[in-house]
Amino acid sequence: MDNAMERPAAYLRMMEKVPTGAYMSAALASIAASATLRALGKKEAAIFVGQWPPTFLLFALAYKLLRPSREDPAEDLRAAADQASRLVASRP
Repeated sequence: MDNAMERPAAYLRMMEKVPTGAYMSAALASIAASATLRALGKKEAAIFVGQWPPTFLLFALAYKLLRPSREDPAEDLRAAADQASRLVASRP
């Protein structure tokens, strides 16, 4: 059972090392590479590379879903409430 619990944790630790923007960049780069390969007449290679962007985007999405933001929602709520109370107090 410990191995089953450790595997997702190891996966998340590995994903933490890669910023989400890198996945987006990889998706855009593979789209550009696919278009370039198609323009060079390498249709099969273009199709192969053109199937990569969804995988990169799913990596980014999985990371966001499995490891939510480390921001403190309570702190955000307090800041919004403080800002709202200042706006209400400043009205004539």
